[in-house]
Amino acid sequence: MRKILCLSITLMLMTLVSWAQRTVTGRVTDDKGNPLPNVSVLIKNTNSGTVTGSDGSFSINVPATGRTLVFSYADMTTQEVAIGNQSALNVSLSPAERSMQEVVVVGYGTQRRAEVTGNVASISGSKLRDQPLQSFEQGLSGRASGVNISIPNGVLGNPPVIRVRGINSISLSSYPLVVVDGVPAFTGDVGGGSASNNLLGDINPADIESVEVLKDASAAAIYGSRASAGVLLITTKKGRQGRARVNYEAWAGWTKAYNLIEVLNAEEFTNLKNEALVNANTAPNNTTRGFYLDTINGNLVDTDWYDYVYRTGFAQNHNVSISGANDRTNYYFSVGFTDQEGMFRNNDYKRMTGRFTLDHKVNNWLS
Repeated sequence: MRKILCLSITLMLMTLVSWAQRTVTGRVTDDKGNPLPNVSVLIKNTNSGTVTGSDGSFSINVPATGRTLVFSYADMTTQEVAIGNQSALNVSLSPAERSMQEVVVVGYGTQRRAEVTGNVASISGSKLRDQPLQSFEQGLSGRASGVNISIPNGVLGNPPVIRVRGINSISLSSYPLVVVDGVPAFTGDVGGGSASNNLLGDINPADIESVEVLKDASAAAIYGSRASAGVLLITTKKGRQGRARVNYEAWAGWTKAYNLIEVLNAEEFTNLKNEALVNANTAPNNTTRGFYLDTINGNLVDTDWYDYVYRTGFAQNHNVSISGANDRTNYYFSVGFTDQEGMFRNNDYKRMTGRFTLDHKVNNWLS
């Protein structure tokens, strides 16, 4: 009798356990429908969970108190799915968009902003787009404390003067070190004549993901004496996880001089100069002492020099990029065209750029 009673109690407990929990199965894929292995599947507010298999499938026992499953995967957006009365769930995870404001690129890699001890100013590349700039340095003006950027003259393509926390050397250059994707770059004007040629102007501002400015002595600890005047770290764009993206950006505009001082014409100028001679007790009718301008057929040559110096300049910029990435390949291709006419005649700037980056992981040890 005792054995029958124990067996009955055991069956009742097993029945209660089966009533108290249920099995939920499903499959996890990315936004393209590809299965995702090793996705963490947790019951919310508990430590109970499982991971998906190589085909993205999973099976988990959920207690009666379980209401939500949490799916998380590297480089994917964490997703919470309510179970309800369902016993089968198919979940699709989308790529996570990482904010560049949370990550700072430094000499030895990247660090979370909270862990950076040096003084770093970050400027997003989106703030440099859609501006009539010849080079990205001009767009940094007023966007970082302690960084002074001035344009020496109105010549298009002329490199701006950059000072990070003032002049740092008496005899050497006070221009900061510029590092593009980890590689130090040449800077300055290499025109060698009347036309300016800024090396950094070859970098299309539309291809820049972010710019970090290192402003204190910690930069010298990484890059040496070249960083004594500060460092500009430029990170260019790369493909993002997901299907191919095609992007086209363009802007156009006009520039002209306005509020010009009204000047005298030839006749008014001649009369004024001759009046000055009369006031100086010099007879203007005396051809040896009077003031005369060139004439054609007895008429004064009236030249409006404003028309010969100024113009209404037209500027245009076009950029096309194709980018994308998957588990093994990351690619970014872009072409750009910039054509700017200054308000002064013969002051022009034209740039044509092309850029292609490709990262491919062949196997576990070769990229």
